[in-house]
Amino acid sequence: MRAVSLLQVIYSFFLGLVVVGLVAIGINTFHPQPPWPEYAWEKYPGASPSPEQIAEQESAMQAARAAQEAWSLNTSIILLICATVILAVSLWRPARMAVISNGLLLGGIFTMIYAVGQSLSSSSGQLPRFFVALAALVLTVGIGYLTFIRRAASAESLPSPEADAPAADAAEVGPLADRVAVLERRLEALGRALAD
Repeated sequence: MRAVSLLQVIYSFFLGLVVVGLVAIGINTFHPQPPWPEYAWEKYPGASPSPEQIAEQESAMQAARAAQEAWSLNTSIILLICATVILAVSLWRPARMAVISNGLLLGGIFTMIYAVGQSLSSSSGQLPRFFVALAALVLTVGIGYLTFIRRAASAESLPSPEADAPAADAAEVGPLADRVAVLERRLEALGRALAD
């Protein structure tokens, strides 16, 4: 197992925060929250509202609440889609880009938390909120499996250099030849694992 430096962990965490920040700014830019109506008596201080103004204000507030509920549920679905895309991109992990991939994974998880929180703030219906939370759970377990369990299983199937070291004397075969032989066995095992 390769040691991970503290700086790499900090960078991955920071990248995750930047990703969720970008998603939040994108949501607020391209799918803004509907405005709340102004109170008629706030426009004209000192004037008392008439019953018609109060009734008009109440109907405007009810319409604004309905628009807010719909916006909140739609936003949670959009966030869930964004989190899914980010998590899927994080699965593509070349060995040289593990830190960036981990940062994207954290960003996807943070965005998923944001999506679930946004769906919980909506009270437009229990069933849509349930499906958003269910999708978040299924995606999180699936990405966790693909990221951690499948990778660990494929790493266990690779031969270790100590177990497969040739019995030849180290003086006869140089360290470079040992390393090449171990690398060849690992590539063969990897090929077998990918073929399955």
